Amino acid sequence: MSKLAGLLLACIVIVLGGCASTPNSGHAQWAVPPPVSELYSQANLQFLLVTVPDEQGGCAESECLKRAEFDKRVARTGAMLAGAAFEAYPGLAERIARFDFSVADKAEPGTASTAAGRVVVLRPVSSLAPAEEALGFIIGREIGHVVAQHHEENTAVNLIISAVATVIAPIAGVAKLLALIFSGTTSAAASASVSAASFAGSRAVIESYRPRQRDEADRIAMNLLAPLGYDARAVAAGFAQTDLQTPPTKWMLDLRASVDRVAALADRQIESATGLVFGERLQ
Repeated sequence: MSKLAGLLLACIVIVLGGCASTPNSGHAQWAVPPPVSELYSQANLQFLLVTVPDEQGGCAESECLKRAEFDKRVARTGAMLAGAAFEAYPGLAERIARFDFSVADKAEPGTASTAAGRVVVLRPVSSLAPAEEALGFIIGREIGHVVAQHHEENTAVNLIISAVATVIAPIAGVAKLLALIFSGTTSAAASASVSAASFAGSRAVIESYRPRQRDEADRIAMNLLAPLGYDARAVAAGFAQTDLQTPPTKWMLDLRASVDRVAALADRQIESATGLVFGERLQ
């Protein structure tokens, strides 16, 4: 690596390192200034809303009433969980002023959020969460991503890898790039190649964080549900009659993993309540 490349990389690390923090998730992570993470997370949210198919057709009067009631449930449950979040995590108010909750008419279930506290629930979630405990857990997980600053972490990863791909990689691989140029590859094509590489790299790193971020969001969700009187057993029971197998989307797979984890915690709570130690069996 040349001195120039090393200097540029050092500058990138210093800029982001100044924003490194130990958030409410309890571990150190890269972070970026709030306006930057809000811009990135808002773009990701818009991308999701554009790429997930819209719900087809309208609704009959009775169905429209059900939709309106679900919208109210999301707003009501979200407000209670947001209040619990600001109470449980005092530093949260320094980053965001409030949470906003809305429902989008899409054909697949899911949730999404931004670093500034905007939470969107996709309409089919209503069929997954007829119980308040289930809806509270689903919304609480999304609030958990905001509390744990996962948007800031993911934005920092995107910026670091994009910088490396566009600055360090071209310098380190100058011979390869020259070969591409002299073989007739246009500068636009070369730029697109670097951009594709940086996108793929950042997605790979973020995917490696995904299980840890999911577990952190789950823990925060359970912390927020506790003041409302819901424990792991209540949440697990809320999903007992719900089909979490379809559709096999990434969001659904994540939710199923979260619910399985809560169910395991509920089993431990039941064993503890009956005087058993986890792992033991009656003789």
